[in-house]
Amino acid sequence: MSYDLTQAAVDFCRNLGFIPAYSECSSENSVRYFFWKPPQGALFEVRSGRTKDKFEEIDNTNMKRDKPWWLLSLHISEAGLYSAVWITADHFETAKAFLAAHGITTAESLDV
Repeated sequence: MSYDLTQAAVDFCRNLGFIPAYSECSSENSVRYFFWKPPQGALFEVRSGRTKDKFEEIDNTNMKRDKPWWLLSLHISEAGLYSAVWITADHFETAKAFLAAHGITTAESLDV
């Protein structure tokens, strides 16, 4: 989907109860999401097409929460754009199992 439609698409799907569990941005600035219906109470943050510096800034903010959100998925495009999803720690294992069932691995390290 084109980059200018991403927020509208995510908002629409959120209203239906779905969130992106995985996101990636191509070098042509199109974005692809893999949606999931999370358990009630799961909180998340999705950021697509960010520079490494912006990704690290968002990740550091999440790590400073009283209860840090865990990095669930991370994709780095050929152009060096970062797309990531963070989720509350108590729902990480459920989300991880969902991604694994579809052949997607979770982010293993912040050393990217």
